[in-house]
This record gives sequence, C-alpha cells and structure tokens, in this order.
Amino acid sequence: MINTPVLICGGGPVGLTLAIALSRQGVSSIVVNDRTETTSHPKLDVVNCRSMEIYRQLGLADKIRDAGNPRTANQYVAFAASASGPWYSIMTDRHPIYRPVAQAERIIRDSTDGSLPLESMQRIAQMHLEPVLLAEARSDPKIDVRFGWSLYGFEQDEAGVTAHIEELATGRYEQVRSDFLIGCDGPSSRVRNFLNINYDGTRDIVGELFIIHLRSNEIANLYPDRQPYWHTWISRPGFQGLLVSPDAGRNDFVLHRTFSPRKGESLEALVDAALGRKLKYEIVRSGPWRPQFLVAESFGRKRVYLAGDATHQYMPTGGLGMNTGISEAHNLAWKLSALIKGWGGPGLLESYGAERLPVARRNREHVKRCAAAAFEVYFPVDERALSDTPAGSARRAEIGATFQQKISRLYESLGIEIGYVYEQSPVIAPNGKHPETDGTRYSPAAVPGARLPSAFLADRSALFDHLSPVGFTLLVCGIGANNAVPFASAAAGLGVPLKVLPLPDPRLHSLYGVRYILVRPDQHVCWRGDSLPAEPARILDRVRGMEAFV
Repeated sequence: MINTPVLICGGGPVGLTLAIALSRQGVSSIVVNDRTETTSHPKLDVVNCRSMEIYRQLGLADKIRDAGNPRTANQYVAFAASASGPWYSIMTDRHPIYRPVAQAERIIRDSTDGSLPLESMQRIAQMHLEPVLLAEARSDPKIDVRFGWSLYGFEQDEAGVTAHIEELATGRYEQVRSDFLIGCDGPSSRVRNFLNINYDGTRDIVGELFIIHLRSNEIANLYPDRQPYWHTWISRPGFQGLLVSPDAGRNDFVLHRTFSPRKGESLEALVDAALGRKLKYEIVRSGPWRPQFLVAESFGRKRVYLAGDATHQYMPTGGLGMNTGISEAHNLAWKLSALIKGWGGPGLLESYGAERLPVARRNREHVKRCAAAAFEVYFPVDERALSDTPAGSARRAEIGATFQQKISRLYESLGIEIGYVYEQSPVIAPNGKHPETDGTRYSPAAVPGARLPSAFLADRSALFDHLSPVGFTLLVCGIGANNAVPFASAAAGLGVPLKVLPLPDPRLHSLYGVRYILVRPDQHVCWRGDSLPAEPARILDRVRGMEAFV
C-alpha cells in the first residue's frame, strides 16, 4: 500500500494547481489521471486576473506568461462583418483587460486605490497552459504524477481514505492510503458519482453549439502588425460566429457557431465565411458540444472533496470555468495543509463548501447573463452597414456602440473575478459591511471574507508578495509592530503560523480603514479591528476552524 497525505484524482489545470499549491505548503500528494498526455485542444483561452494572482503566489505567473500571448501583444475584442472587415467596433483601451500585458502592468503599478488586481489576465490556450503546470509538478519531489492511471474506487473512514488505482496500459493495481482524496476529475467525475452528489440545474438549456479548431499562418495577415485580436465577433446578413485567437503568437484559431453546419454546408465554407476571403488553413478538429450551467449540490464530505469541473460546468462566456476551479484549489490547499500539520481544526473542512459553493452559484448566474449577452450580439446587421459610404460608416458606428454596451459584461467584470466575499463562512470573524456589486464593478474593501485589496508598499513592492503563503499574516497599519505582541504570542502558544507585517504608510491605513487586519494564506481577510481583541486565542480558534465565533 502506498501512503500519501493527499490523493488527487484528475491532472488537468485544477488538479495540477492543487498539487503545486499543496507542495508550496510542504504537503506531498499523488496525482492520478486517465489521460497519458495533456490536452491537444485549445479549450480555454484566458487565465483571469485572480488566477494569475494565485499563480504569482505559486511562483508560476512568469512561466505561464512566457507560454502564452506575448506581453506586448493586444488583447482586443472586436465586432465585424468578417475577419477581413468591415469593422463595427474594436475594444482597445476602455478597460485594462484589453491592453497588452506590458501596458496593463504599468496601469496596475500606478493605481493607488486598490481597485485593480495585482496581475492582469493572460491570454493562453489550455493546451499551452497544461504543459507548464505538468512540468512544474513533475519536477517537484513532493508530487507523484501518474498519468495513465485511473481511480476506480475508494472507501473512507474516520482516519483517512483507501483508494484503488490502476495503470491502464499494464493493468497494474495499487492501493493508496491518504488523509484526503480530492476529485478534480471533470464533468463526469467518478469521485462525485461515488459520493452520490448530483448537479443542481437544468441540463442542455442552450442546446447544441458547434466548434471548429483550425491552424493557419495566413489569418494573422488580416490584423494590424500580424497580431490577431483575442475575440472577433462576426455578424452580417447570412452569417454569425465568433473567431477566437487564444494566442497571437501562434497559429491556432477556434471558430464558434450557434448551430451545426446545415445540410450540404461544408466546414470550409463556414471558415471562409468567417474569414471573409479564401486563405490557407488546416482544420484540426470540429464537432458539436452542449454548454451547461450546473453546480454540484455539495462539494464533498468527511475526507473526500471536489474542485473544478467536478463541482461546476459553465458555458465559457465570461471565462469562469477553469478559473473558478483554480480559486477552489487555492482555497482548499491551505486548509488541507493546516489539518495535516495539526494547527487547523475540523471547521476548515466545513468552510470549503460554505465559502466556495455560493461563489460557484454566483458565477453560474453571471455566466448565464453573459451567455444571454453573447446571443444578443448576433442582432441583425443590415446591408447598409456593409456599404462603403458615409451612411454605412454611420451605421457601423451605431452597431459598434450597441455591441460594446451589450458585450462588456463578458470582459469587464472585476467584481466577479476578485470581488467575491465569503459572507457565510464559519471561519470568518465578521466585522464590516460587505461592498455591493452588480458583478461588473469591483469596490475594494478589506472586510472579513473579502480578498485583501491589492496595494504597493513605499518601495514599490507588492503587498501580496509580503503575505505569508503558509500561515496567517497580521497587518499592522500606521503603528508599530510591537503593538501586535499579544496577538503574536497567542498564535505561538497555539502553534498557529503567523507573520506580523507592519505597514507604516498612512496611505495603506487610509485604504484599509482599520489598524489591524488578519489575512489568510489565500489572501482573504478573516478578521479586522482598530484594536486587538482582549482574547486573541478566540479569534485564532475561529479562523483556524476550532470553534465558532461568539
């Protein structure tokens, strides 16, 4: 029998991220994955800003950017009659998300009000992201990566989980004994099915869509500086579609259609219509697919939990499928580590579902609204918009303005990406009003349950880079660190890892609004106050899952 603290079923982005995050906490794991190789399909086309913040904490942000869209390349979104024009609208600078990463980083560094993320999003295909994560995992001595292995059963008891795995090529069987089993094994999750956890939601409410993955060295010639736009929405009489370039530095493209080819309609005819002219290209694969809006009724129980597509299935409008899973892995990793190391209590397990299930449901509603907006984009475009006349130009400008108003929710939603708050968490000590948001706007607030607003210190280093990734951080704003001695002493007495970080800069005191802020390893605030509590141990017991806050 093999022994490991954590067994992870599923070696996609979420499972690999969880393994890497656990390793950064000093916890070993085994990853089993049915597939023998990473995906060869583009799938996702963006790692959003919150996920990039997480990857920065894990030391992977630069590696992911090196594998994705060049830092100086655009991330534009456009609306046109075809990829050859005429163009109705090109969204370039109305929001930092459209800027090249190099430009967005400068905007972020100049921001002082906490309203922007520390990291800009990264345009990258999943088929280029997965190899980065897999290489990192395979090079890590704390991670045993077993691609080509399948989980086919498990039993859990009060002390742990006994799982049965098989190497598919040889039929070799192993038993694995672990403290915890985490299912990151996708929409058809065996782990979720073994737990008898169902999805909540109606299946197939959108119906069947169609996708074509193609490669071409000529499509880039249609765009300025041979830099294809990130998303080119296409609509004209007789044709609608979306042409996606996951990475302007490569030659992969994905054409999305709202229905399968009609009888007698070839794939080449669809591609030619989208491009607006005949170019050389290779169709790699194509086929129908059915988007879903499903969330698991529970995220696990006892010693077996779920993350990623095993907990939710979203239509990719809004880019929240994998990215929601990355935040789940980040949330779960430090809690598993605290339990394994002995300083965390059982409330941490309860808190995982209490925190992340409402976020998954909130994200689903956002994705639904984004999907509605995406279908509305294909509003009728009349022939007037195609004419090379002043009237045609005016009509295109009118159509472009309508497009921007309808489509902005898909892209300009920092409130969804970094504004979620764990309001009902059993390991948060409530204090302060939570900011209201419609999902698109982000209102920075250092309230318990929220992600700490990003800021820079006087030396221009990022505050997030000074937070402890393996324990709590007590921020002391505007006064000396000696004032935190009672809190630090209480943490030491309980064996709770705590870093005290003085922030003498009055700007930060003004931004955060209180003297003391306790931040978790996942960069979320769990307590705050203008004075230290009379009994620090009670607060610490609450946030580490040992007892309820009274």
